[in-house]
Amino acid sequence: MIKNEFIIRSLSAIIGVLILGYVINIGKITFLLLLGLLNTVANWELYNAFKKIGIEIKIVYTIALNLFLLFFVYFLPNIQLIFFPFSIIIMMSFLTTLINNDKDNLTDIVFTLFSFIYTSVMFLHFLLLRNLENGIYYVWWVFATTWACDTFAYIVGMLYGKHKLIPRVSPQKSIEGSIGGLAGSIIASLIFANYFLPSVKLYDSIFLGILIGIFSQIGDLSCSLIKRFCKIKDFSRIIPGHGGVLDRFDSTLFSFPVAYYYIVIVIMKGGLKWF
Repeated sequence: MIKNEFIIRSLSAIIGVLILGYVINIGKITFLLLLGLLNTVANWELYNAFKKIGIEIKIVYTIALNLFLLFFVYFLPNIQLIFFPFSIIIMMSFLTTLINNDKDNLTDIVFTLFSFIYTSVMFLHFLLLRNLENGIYYVWWVFATTWACDTFAYIVGMLYGKHKLIPRVSPQKSIEGSIGGLAGSIIASLIFANYFLPSVKLYDSIFLGILIGIFSQIGDLSCSLIKRFCKIKDFSRIIPGHGGVLDRFDSTLFSFPVAYYYIVIVIMKGGLKWF
């Protein structure tokens, strides 16, 4: 049974990486459509998760506006109108609540807005990073560093984990595993940048590795916190052996935004100045 689960998990991971790699390398509208699909599924997963504890987010609004936000930023990157979807989702959520006051409440509005931000805004940074000059390499850099963090954290935690990190949120994670994940992200960041982004300074590679190592683990724990709040094990079973989209992309939802802003604000401006 364990062997079969490992085979299924490995095969789905390989297929997923191949599809993701193909789409990342092509970029453009294909990458946009993939993000739209991931966004839609992620919103659906949150809708089902919160529904189990009596909270009903406005799924039509979150899906429609997250797709609007992605396509808007891709085709009309006007920062002055970037908050238009936020305004619409707040107003429409209140309107629905006022009309159906016997069914909906303020809690639903708050969680609707949270769901929109947690999925749409975070996934948006995948697109923003890919659209930069050398974006294909930046996207792979963040993915490779995040995956290294996850892998090292798992292996080190399994072999040496003795002290619980945050047991009330994720009982299986250890402090030793967390340190191992941080070390893995730094190593992966250095290796990738050395081979594919030689213009990036050594210190920037190290610092980005540290940032991703920290924030990817926060993303993982945040996802665990939501699942514990909703009393579920996985968000869905859409990815065999891995769970749902949010189960698989939990770390990257946090690592991509922090990497994007560091690359834009620091690396593309010449790197860290105090070294």
